[in-house]
Amino acid sequence: SYVMAAKSLYHLGEYRSSVTLLRKFLDRFKKSEYVDDAVYTLGLDFYQLEQYKESAGSFLKARQISGDTVLAARAEKMLGMAASTNLEIPELREVLRDANQPVTKALLTLLLAEKVLRTGDVRGARELLGTVLALPGTHSLAEKAQAMLERIDRSGVVRIGVVLPLTFKSDQSSTQGLGQELLDGIRLAADEYNAEFMPKVNLEVRDSERDAGVAAHQVSELSADDQILAIVGPVFSHEVFSSAGLANKRGVPIITPTATSVGIAAIGESVFQANPDFLMRGRAMAQYAILSLGARRLAVLASSDTINKLIVEAFVREVKDLGGQLVDVQWYNPGQTDLRDELMTMRKRGMELSEPTVVNFGAKLRPGDLKRMVTWGVPQQTVDSLSTSAAVANVEFLFGVDGVRIADSLKIPTQRVKAKYDSLAYPVTGIDALFASIAGSEDIGIVTSQVRYFNFQTQLLGTGNWNDATELDQNRQYANGVIFAADAYWEEIDQQYQQFARQFRSKHSKDPSLNAMIGYDAMKLLLRTIRQGAIRREDVVTALSKTRLYQGVHSKISFNLGRVNSCLTVLQFKGRVIKRIGEIDGSRKAIIGNE
Repeated sequence: SYVMAAKSLYHLGEYRSSVTLLRKFLDRFKKSEYVDDAVYTLGLDFYQLEQYKESAGSFLKARQISGDTVLAARAEKMLGMAASTNLEIPELREVLRDANQPVTKALLTLLLAEKVLRTGDVRGARELLGTVLALPGTHSLAEKAQAMLERIDRSGVVRIGVVLPLTFKSDQSSTQGLGQELLDGIRLAADEYNAEFMPKVNLEVRDSERDAGVAAHQVSELSADDQILAIVGPVFSHEVFSSAGLANKRGVPIITPTATSVGIAAIGESVFQANPDFLMRGRAMAQYAILSLGARRLAVLASSDTINKLIVEAFVREVKDLGGQLVDVQWYNPGQTDLRDELMTMRKRGMELSEPTVVNFGAKLRPGDLKRMVTWGVPQQTVDSLSTSAAVANVEFLFGVDGVRIADSLKIPTQRVKAKYDSLAYPVTGIDALFASIAGSEDIGIVTSQVRYFNFQTQLLGTGNWNDATELDQNRQYANGVIFAADAYWEEIDQQYQQFARQFRSKHSKDPSLNAMIGYDAMKLLLRTIRQGAIRREDVVTALSKTRLYQGVHSKISFNLGRVNSCLTVLQFKGRVIKRIGEIDGSRKAIIGNE
């Protein structure tokens, strides 16, 4: 009656009530002939309640204690389904410890070997399959184990080195967090690949300890192993500079997912930089300003630290290459809060561009001057009227947009009307865009408030340091409309992000971090080359070199120019939110898209 009532509750969907009743039955009637049926039904309840480890444990017990061949077969089938579909490796190992019969041990070990193989651990999978072959009375399962071994032998295995600051020997929690987050993303990409494709991938994970010497040692060891196809990492620029040359010398493709220093990819043709370097960031912003916004006159206000000097150098060079006019470049010291001198100098130079050039008809122009004007095409009536009233006329009014050059060629006396740059009541309108390359987001309020105070009417541009929603919102009355380039951007409504986030949460029970996305994208890109047939080092180098606009979760990746990612996302802070307004591939001087 207990068992039948529990089965009825199961079919009615009242799984918890069914569990309660079955547990009461099992406590009271331990020697009942219906125990196997009760345990099997308990497994069904747990499965519906998504308590998969408990479910698998119940099916295992039912399979091992039942003398009913039909029930035992059902329990074995459900055990296989729960173990293969719903259990992670640690949970499956726990269930396996309770297996006390050769058949159930073999079944669970076979399923565990398949999961281990998917992680890329071929050695571990082989060891497990060996235990299956050694178990007596498991002929059919032994055949499956042998088939899996043959499949591994046929397909081979690809080994990829991973060098990250995991700080196993350090207590630097922030660095350890960075390395672990990157590794979580890298492993997820490998797991996805191994679940579907051959050859399987085995990760050789090494700790750089955030030490350039240790990183060089780890990369050197991995590169010396002929079975290592490629290396992901290290992540800090000083680590990469010390080690990438060693990998390049042996022709091992090495991808650093986060390093931003200039010159890393120039170490050799096997070195790839998945994060845009400082020069690329400056170039891209100049290209967007001129090619997308149509700016022609640009100025720069920048922190004088080394990084921003590199960014500004690239920005200035690109402005000139694209035919733009650089009005002024002003530097301020990191930590400086008063920008009066810098912005007043910029005001003067900006307003000088808008100082009108005029012809003063009250200055007793010679008859020949007037005649040359008429001959050129200025109406006689206009010349007479201006002369009679001794008026002042803009050369553009007289001769068109090229008035200054034409007046000079006609030898017409001109003069410039000095701008009142000292008076902040007069706006600066001669600068189309002002590129503010700041040291950190703490400078947002300082820069935006003073640019507004000194009355610049211009489009404010920035670097990735502007990507701080809190600081922007706190200074929104000044910062509204600022445009900046970032190396990472994603939206939660994006389908690619949603799929990645679901898989990550399923594996780690938490939301993915940006570092996890970066690690995932770098590994995913590398695995794509393998999936497409690159199984030699030189093949991977060639395939990666041809990467164009690869869409990752956090960003696009292109290795168009010197194997440095040239793709950046253009963002704008407006209406209290940061939105993507475009993308740019800095190596091609091409706007990928505007929104």
